[in-house]
Amino acid sequence: MRIVARSFLLLLLGISLSGCGVRTAYNNLDWLTVRWVNQQVSLDREQEAMLRAWLDEELSWHCATQLASYHGLLEQMRVDLLAGRLDAERLAEYGAAIAVFGRTLTERSLAMLTELAASLDDGQVQQVLAAFDERTEEVRVRVEEKTSEDLAEDRLASMERSLRRLMGRTNAAQTERLSLWAESVTATEPYHLAQRRYWQGRLAAALERRDDPDFLAEEIAALMRPESAWSAEYQAAMESNRALTLAALEDVIQLSDSRHINRMVARLTSLRDDFRRLSCEGEAPSALLAGAG
Repeated sequence: MRIVARSFLLLLLGISLSGCGVRTAYNNLDWLTVRWVNQQVSLDREQEAMLRAWLDEELSWHCATQLASYHGLLEQMRVDLLAGRLDAERLAEYGAAIAVFGRTLTERSLAMLTELAASLDDGQVQQVLAAFDERTEEVRVRVEEKTSEDLAEDRLASMERSLRRLMGRTNAAQTERLSLWAESVTATEPYHLAQRRYWQGRLAAALERRDDPDFLAEEIAALMRPESAWSAEYQAAMESNRALTLAALEDVIQLSDSRHINRMVARLTSLRDDFRRLSCEGEAPSALLAGAG
């Protein structure tokens, strides 16, 4: 059960590539998170109050302790881009840094998730499982009804959409390189479907025994680390795909023209400045950044 943590992480860590302004989205994370959760399960007043109280505390902590790191990472990315140092190895280092941000948020959410899960009634449990089942069905359709060519086209379109937000439209050489990437990576959708079905069973079992706090806490902690149950084949496929993706992104950056570079620099600068300007209760962003140095 990763209802709140997934929402919070996606909204927080995916914010840099979204179409909306960072400051606007960040300052509305509490409302956006509650809305997302209520789309998965209808919370009662007491549960929603508990969630909002946790979000208030968590966002205050995050703003006061994490934003300076986000600002610093974006600034270093901008410097590396201008210096021509954004190769596959450097991109992997940035990915690892972002993963640490995510793990920190995940670990801080475990206690709240356990408390929220324990408070669900039978009707709410059915809502949670139905929402999970709906998403699993979407994956099943993708696996069983799409050809390998369809999946490659989907990968290419998804990557180009993401890059468009950062650098604008790709040129012919970049598109050709991304097409080769989309065709070369291993299709992991069948593994993903098997994983979802496995975790769906564990989720149902955990919620069935939600009156057992120790068992519930252990299962939620496991559910927050789905990679712990990956098969050797799935793990190998993911590692191979990660390497292929980093190599492709390195080439795309190398194939960028001045328009792409200028747009990426402007985007990174804007994001950096947005995180710097976000206000934190009791302490100005400038003070936070000075302390982080």
